[in-house]
Amino acid sequence: MNYQSIRAAMEAPLLAAYNSQIPSVPVYFDNITSVPPDAPKEYIRINITFGITTESTLSGSLDYARGAIIVRCFTKKGAGAARCQELVRVAKEIIDTINATGKTADSTYVRIGQITGPSFQSPDNIPHFVGRIDAGWQARSI
Repeated sequence: MNYQSIRAAMEAPLLAAYNSQIPSVPVYFDNITSVPPDAPKEYIRINITFGITTESTLSGSLDYARGAIIVRCFTKKGAGAARCQELVRVAKEIIDTINATGKTADSTYVRIGQITGPSFQSPDNIPHFVGRIDAGWQARSI
């Protein structure tokens, strides 16, 4: 298990879910690209942070890691909260799916804890309404 396999276990299902929306919703990850200066009308920003990790083994793999996942949904300001709530719901459903996924012999086993939020805000300095959920996660090698 390494940092990328942990990220992939959370990022891939979220990316697939937002790409399958009609119309698809752009997703920006903290480890891939930053949001462009001319941001789209709606988009998703996902941050995965690493907290305590055990010492690496001789192979460079992690035995046990934990951290937090933060999903922010940006929608058009002044259009109401319904679309933002819908995008937050997608993230929550994917987190539930990740948690329901069983262990396999050759995968990274990730469990995401209780979700905090959603919380909503309408900052003055950006043209978006923002919804946010976050949760702690733990990953183990199998």
